[in-house]
Amino acid sequence: MIYREVKKSEYKILADIHIEAFKDFFLTSLGKSFLRTYYKASLKSAESIAICAVDDENKIIGFIIGCIQSKGYHKRLMKQNLLMFLYEGFVIALKKPKALFRLANNLDKTAIITDDGNYAELLSIGVSPESKGAGIGKEMIKRFEEEAKSRRCLTIALTTDYENNETVLEFYKRNGYQIFYVFTSYPNRKMYKLIKDLNII
Repeated sequence: MIYREVKKSEYKILADIHIEAFKDFFLTSLGKSFLRTYYKASLKSAESIAICAVDDENKIIGFIIGCIQSKGYHKRLMKQNLLMFLYEGFVIALKKPKALFRLANNLDKTAIITDDGNYAELLSIGVSPESKGAGIGKEMIKRFEEEAKSRRCLTIALTTDYENNETVLEFYKRNGYQIFYVFTSYPNRKMYKLIKDLNII
């Protein structure tokens, strides 16, 4: 197994793995075109960290992506890629207007006053279903954290579902993440915000 930085040209592969790994998630419901736009914009950003796992056949089977400064990241991403996101927003507005409203309401996941967003954030980690259980996720998190630390990040946060998500929550806890707080995203999705001090790695 090889772990390396994701190339900017590989955004379509990330979208495909996302669809495989997160079949019932909100972002997946927005469609492949939106996911491609999102990952294309993310890979272009100097704020992003993106690492992939590549098998013996040179096929990407997993990825992890995030940013070095959580506060305002998605707003900056949209401003930097305004035309692409305007087009995707127009398409979503035609097909799923309520989904566009939900997307806008969840751009910023800092839900309490004491959360200043001053940390790196792990935004997405996906592994192809046939490759799960091989320790790929754990290794990608380790490499993501090492890269974040090399870029002077002191802490990393992430969000994950509160309900029916014990296996994922335990996975993050085993990797050193602690519950920061619980919040409810729009319209009524209960979430955990987890955080990890990078000084302990």
